[in-house]
Amino acid sequence: MPVAVIIPPNPVVSWDEADRHLRLDGDTEQQAYVEGLIAVATAWLDGPDGWLGRALGEQTLEAVFPVTLAAGARRYPLPPFLALVSEAAQPDGCTTKVRWRAGYVSADGGKSTVPAPIRHAILLMVSHLFNNRDAVTATQAQPATLPLGVDALLSPYRAWSV
Repeated sequence: MPVAVIIPPNPVVSWDEADRHLRLDGDTEQQAYVEGLIAVATAWLDGPDGWLGRALGEQTLEAVFPVTLAAGARRYPLPPFLALVSEAAQPDGCTTKVRWRAGYVSADGGKSTVPAPIRHAILLMVSHLFNNRDAVTATQAQPATLPLGVDALLSPYRAWSV
């Protein structure tokens, strides 16, 4: 079932976190570039097109469900489910357009509840993109993947479709 993002999430990793991870010492000349890398890494994981198959930052999603499927019987894609926002019967009489909120909410004090392994994987991806700005490297001395890196951190959180 196609899912649309109606209200996108805020970034789940901040410039300050990436700045510390990359050891840029507050070099604000790099800030726009690094924030773009955060967006790229997060988009690769988050939402309907993301590798994880889940919502990371809190967002509003929309999909069409069969009218015969009651609200309590629906299996909402892109966990974690937070709350139903609205339902609207469609003119075809067979479907209902449903909006819901999903994602990890910010805890009191603004600290994100996105699991630490996911947040760290985003930082690892940002670091990799920051330090390897070309599509192809001249040497093969670098490993193709980081041992116990991004895949190992993310695999327990991947939502597999059935």
